[in-house]
Amino acid sequence: MDFRFDPGIETFRAEVRAFLADALAGADRHADSLDLTGLAESYERDLHRRAGARGWLDLDGVRKAVFDFEAARCDAPLIDTAMTLAGHAVATYGSPAQRGDLLPRMATGEVEMCIAYTEDAAGSDLSAIAALASRDGDGWVLSGHKVLVTGAHKADWCCTVARTRFDVPARQGMTMFLIDMRTPGVEIVRRPTMNGWTLDDVGFNDVYLGPEAVLGEPGAGWAQLTAAAAAERSSMFWLGNARHVLDLLVALVRTGTRDGTPLADDPIARDTVARFAVALADAERLARRALWSDITGQDDPALPAMAKVTATELLQDLAQAATELAGPAGLIWSPLFTSDRPMHGAGDGRLAWEYLERVHGTISVGANELQRDTIAQRGLGLPRGR
Repeated sequence: MDFRFDPGIETFRAEVRAFLADALAGADRHADSLDLTGLAESYERDLHRRAGARGWLDLDGVRKAVFDFEAARCDAPLIDTAMTLAGHAVATYGSPAQRGDLLPRMATGEVEMCIAYTEDAAGSDLSAIAALASRDGDGWVLSGHKVLVTGAHKADWCCTVARTRFDVPARQGMTMFLIDMRTPGVEIVRRPTMNGWTLDDVGFNDVYLGPEAVLGEPGAGWAQLTAAAAAERSSMFWLGNARHVLDLLVALVRTGTRDGTPLADDPIARDTVARFAVALADAERLARRALWSDITGQDDPALPAMAKVTATELLQDLAQAATELAGPAGLIWSPLFTSDRPMHGAGDGRLAWEYLERVHGTISVGANELQRDTIAQRGLGLPRGR
């Protein structure tokens, strides 16, 4: 199997790199350490519109993978776009009115969205969702509390899921909704993470929703949610992050010293760099195989899970190895894009930021423990654990 990209794709990659280099010039003037992207909302929205004008927010297949890799490699705030988070759900399950109103504006970067699934008691097990939407005439009244939501504070719309029936098993009694974040009763509370940026709590306090807010079929929310989550999951942006960290590690070994001795002369440091270069190449080949499987209709559910586990845990290993090689300088932390870099911080404080950040990927979009269950059951044919 040949998973290499054709010359046309590599030309596209070069175009994306040139665009991002120009777009991110001077980005440190728009820093916002409280946001996951490290950048101000106004700057992010402007960049989304610029990318959307080129048709790059509505890509699929190989072009989407290449775009995500390059955006992540240079920290461009173009990963959690409305199309990435909710495009599949709206395009697949939306009514003609929902698709006609939202999809064009999502694709051009005019609308930002968040997805709010997780709850205090329903994180990795979303079948435990307790948010309730009760019938009220033709509409619904939604009550519940969602946690660990990325970007709700800057979203125009929210895609969420709630129980609409309790007389059937949980997975048969959920419904998805699209909610305008300006709707009365929607409350946002920002919560700090250990890396300085914030995730959001979203409270739905007796929020009245018209019938047009239902996304797809009432009661079909579980199947729609799992399909949407699978469509969102791609290891390519994590590999773009990993490429960035590996570049930082190489620079550290080339220029750093330990006890007056250049790290480049240390066989352990050199071995570490080489080991991660091989691991990144392996991870990228696995990601390309998963992409090829999807494009050709092979539908192997174990491959995306394998690629996600491999990429996110590679990122953790890279961050730990880099901070260890850096010594005390690897403990000096700095947020993304800040113009006030700490003195003596390895990678200008980026390595310490990476060390804290890379817990995130192993939990997000389906915890790696659940991904391993998928690999065991659907890839290896093992029975479900008790």
